[in-house]
Amino acid sequence: MKKKEKTVTVEEKIEQKSVTTSLREWVASLSLGKPQAVMLATTVAVLVAAFLIFNNLSVSYARRWDIDWGYYAILSTFVLFIAGVVVNVPFIAKHIREFLPSGKAFCGLAILMIIFSVFVFGNISNTHRVLSDETSWESMGLQMYFQHTGGICNEGVWTDGVLDCKSEVNNFKGKALGFVYSLVFNFMEPTRDTALKVNYPFYLLSLLAFFLALSKWFRSDKLALAAVAFLGGMPIYLLQSRSASTEVLYICLLTFLMAWYAFVPANKVTWKHFLLTVPLLGFFAQTRQETVFAFIPFALYYYRYFLEKPYRLPAFVAAVIAVSWPSVNNMAAYRGYDFQGGEHAAHSFDNLWFNLKTNIQTMMNLDVDPAFGGIMVNPFYTTFTVILLVATVWLLLRMVVFRRYVRGFILGIFFCLQIFVIMFNVSGTFTIDINQRYVLVALPLFALLMALGLYDALLFAGSRLFKSKMQRDAVAGIVMGFACLLSLGLMFYHAPSYKSNMLYYKNKLLGEEDFLNTELAKLPENSIYIYARPWQMLAQGHSAFSERTFEGWSTDVFASWMQKSGGNIYLVRGQDGYGKVNRDSRVVGFKTTDQIDKILDSYKHERILVDAKRFGYPLVIYKIISKKGVSQYAQNFMVSDESEGIIVLNKRFPESIACDYSLNGEKQGEMLVTVPSDSLRMDSTKIHPGMNRAMFVCSMPDGDTSVVYRDFFRESENVVLLSSLKMGRFSQEWGDPQMNESVEHHTLTLDGEPFRYGIGSHANSSIDFTLPRGFDVLHAVIGLDDESACGDGVYFIVSGDGREILRSKRLYSMEKQAIDVDVKGVRQLNLSIDMAGEKNCDHGDWANAWLEAR
Repeated sequence: MKKKEKTVTVEEKIEQKSVTTSLREWVASLSLGKPQAVMLATTVAVLVAAFLIFNNLSVSYARRWDIDWGYYAILSTFVLFIAGVVVNVPFIAKHIREFLPSGKAFCGLAILMIIFSVFVFGNISNTHRVLSDETSWESMGLQMYFQHTGGICNEGVWTDGVLDCKSEVNNFKGKALGFVYSLVFNFMEPTRDTALKVNYPFYLLSLLAFFLALSKWFRSDKLALAAVAFLGGMPIYLLQSRSASTEVLYICLLTFLMAWYAFVPANKVTWKHFLLTVPLLGFFAQTRQETVFAFIPFALYYYRYFLEKPYRLPAFVAAVIAVSWPSVNNMAAYRGYDFQGGEHAAHSFDNLWFNLKTNIQTMMNLDVDPAFGGIMVNPFYTTFTVILLVATVWLLLRMVVFRRYVRGFILGIFFCLQIFVIMFNVSGTFTIDINQRYVLVALPLFALLMALGLYDALLFAGSRLFKSKMQRDAVAGIVMGFACLLSLGLMFYHAPSYKSNMLYYKNKLLGEEDFLNTELAKLPENSIYIYARPWQMLAQGHSAFSERTFEGWSTDVFASWMQKSGGNIYLVRGQDGYGKVNRDSRVVGFKTTDQIDKILDSYKHERILVDAKRFGYPLVIYKIISKKGVSQYAQNFMVSDESEGIIVLNKRFPESIACDYSLNGEKQGEMLVTVPSDSLRMDSTKIHPGMNRAMFVCSMPDGDTSVVYRDFFRESENVVLLSSLKMGRFSQEWGDPQMNESVEHHTLTLDGEPFRYGIGSHANSSIDFTLPRGFDVLHAVIGLDDESACGDGVYFIVSGDGREILRSKRLYSMEKQAIDVDVKGVRQLNLSIDMAGEKNCDHGDWANAWLEAR
């Protein structure tokens, strides 16, 4: 008996030495010498260099880089991850047996996961929770899958199962979830319903990885199962497992990192292991942009390894920054944006304190909503919150008084940096239902603290009460039983709340999305929808544009989309279409009331569906028939783009029409359109290399005259379209330069005349191009876009190799000027627009800009 007690004492001493090293001993073990000083200096230099690049990166450039290269950046990280797996297969195969827990423990984990799964599928609907963010990731996944770009498709058209994106924008969140979708879309249909199935496997994998990591660190399978029970049974995590939140992927990647670190002991780690660690950290940093700070505790974990060679830590930090760069770049692109509003502005300590205080208050809330049958309104069981707070206080007390868990505390504090950054940067209070998902970032830490705190307190109390050493395995078994019974008991007790979508039931947009997903499937497949959240429609497989874009459609563009949709253009007025924005609500949102009212006033329409009871506001679908005050014939007449010298004229009415046809300003003759679709083959001898413009002046049966322009560019070795060249450095005081559209994503229009090609910009602006060869002339039409009627004039400036070549006269709204600029010998071309007075509404266009070598 005495021998057995001696053995236990030795084990405890070993554990105390390895897990509870005092702060003084841990710092002393660093033994900083000259090599370590060089290492720290180099690491600081790497961080400072990264910060300077990040801090000096212009918003416009960061956004352009994000769209053009974001996909390839995360694809490279994925390739590195695959390489890391391959390289580490021998090591994994050699040590896997000693790492795996007992078969009995695996059976316990399997039973727990089965119970969670049965509950999830029986009580939680498969739907979005946040909607705006979640569907934007799905739209990003679509762009990655179809176009291999890194932005979000904001507006687009589905044609034969392929998304043709018409407007791509940035996302201020990471790209990991969008990339996962792009991979899944290779095997399943690229739609919302596929995306909603992704999180459940991540939920299960996270529980498995969490169990493997903690069973190794705790040296107790039972204690690890207790932590898994706490993690898997948390309300917010159960709900998001049937949603599309990036935070579930966050937890999955975090637990995989934990398992990998537990699998690779500090005395066995080599550079090969970091081939897997670095890409995992890269993906982890691209779930939430603030997560980039989490590399610090993962570096400290292997501090002895890094201290051995001065180059190791700087190389590790530089590698992590490289694979995390899309996330860092997004922070640069959205630096300083107060996009969430609220009483307490984002990016402030006031905001941090407000979030901490209100979040704890919400987590301690025992109230229910009697108006909805007593639904629980707390994103976190109050019982769990009490256990968490008590356990955390207890472990802190043990650290201060008994010098235990010091190293774990240091790692935990550095890990929590990202959590504090989130609450510092955004209006993240849980009083807003869509922000309740933020707690997921801390859930693994919460579960770990709860299990460890209960275990340590029970072990300590038992030893004092019974004046003898308690069996650790028995105590761990008690904690495991308590955690499982409590978590599963609370889960089933609150089952009605889960079925009623607790925490999110007041978010009417969720019900609106599900309703539209069903109702719009009944309308013609080629329909086009005008909606406040067009990216959401795209994720559902529907073609969509925003109300603002629809307002900017000319009669010609409207006729074109009417033709392509078969006359099926619908305006959907949902929650966003009512009321004004409430900036004090701390809610991410926007309203489109004015735009919708203007559309309904400007267009003849037919109300085809209204549901006034389901949502607390009338959800209405209107079919757009025609523009008011514009010829019905003109709105049903469409001229196609040029293709191989042929232009097709289409009409959706029986009467014949006569059209005068001109090419490059020279009249070519008249044609009579008598059939629904008639083709015109242009004279090839009249089409020259470079920019060509066809114009049709058609007399409608009602006496109206429709004027249609069609620009087309004929490629040749001596000509190049400027908007086809890669843009170099640029700056712009409002918005970003746009290729082949205005700065507000409309058709380039000068004095009522539309242009297919060019660059839409805004004063003051400067755009650089490196010319691929020598050219002689720059051709363009310049002026203020018609969308900027309030502008007070601008100057257009062309410079070559730092020398000003052309400065236009002061151009006001409704004025345009054709320019032919001598650029002979120029290799660095700069286009600038300078405001003449104020910059308001100074939307300047370089329309139909192209270069010619004569």
